[in-house]
Amino acid sequence: MESRRERPELSEAERRDLLREGRAVLMSLGEGRLAKEYCRLAETKSSREEVAELLLTCIVSRHSR
Repeated sequence: MESRRERPELSEAERRDLLREGRAVLMSLGEGRLAKEYCRLAETKSSREEVAELLLTCIVSRHSR
């Protein structure tokens, strides 16, 4: 049996902060297109961990192009 940690839902303020900060990171890397994609996809995520994973995926994907 697999144990799972509960992931609390993000509040609207937390979601805005994470979106703003993630977008700023991608923009600072010169990745405007990825920043838009990140913001679009992050809206569908329900936990801090999922949003952080998405940001890392975006950062890694810029090296694979």
